[in-house]
Amino acid sequence: MSLRPLLDVIGAGAHRVGATAGRLGKPASSLSGAPAALQEVQFVRRDIPFGSDPRSGKRSLYRLDDPLLRPWFRVVAPRRSVLAAAPRETRPSFWQRARPSLEAYAWEELSRLAVPTLHHTDSPLGAFGPWEPARRYWRRNEPEVDLVARSVDGRRLLVGEAKWRLARRPSGATGPPNATHLPDTHRLEVVPALFAPRGDGDEGNTNVTRVGAETVLDALR
Repeated sequence: MSLRPLLDVIGAGAHRVGATAGRLGKPASSLSGAPAALQEVQFVRRDIPFGSDPRSGKRSLYRLDDPLLRPWFRVVAPRRSVLAAAPRETRPSFWQRARPSLEAYAWEELSRLAVPTLHHTDSPLGAFGPWEPARRYWRRNEPEVDLVARSVDGRRLLVGEAKWRLARRPSGATGPPNATHLPDTHRLEVVPALFAPRGDGDEGNTNVTRVGAETVLDALR
């Protein structure tokens, strides 16, 4: 099958094979090999949840791997004719509608990428590490978790939320990320963390280690 329609629907938000096939009006079996072909050219990335066997594809999600492609396929590709006909001054409004979710996902992704090298920074999380690569967690109706990682020594479990925009709330209003449903929480020390680029909101909550933009960027250097 042609790979461009598959890129269009993945870029528009269909990340599961079944949902992708449904939007294309095709059976899921007809997509066999197509996601792998997009992975080979690094247009698409296969995500698997924390604790899952990488060889199993049952819970896999497929997302655009190149962050520069995401605005195109989210904003431009689905409405090219509309944008061409729209007055110049109204075109930015289409971008503004998509911008918050694109920025939030980019921050979440950067936070995960930073986890294995946090021990190179002055973050308190570094002292608990070093950490294995972080993954998201999702399963049926269970709460999703933005990032989960085991420590290299196998003694701790980092459970983190990534919030691009953190609304100001009463001090201590946000508790540790929910980890009771995650694999290994019964035998590992859980280390809760909040990755937020700015330091506003929950400064009084001592149960959660805060990680800001400066620390994330230091870890990624």
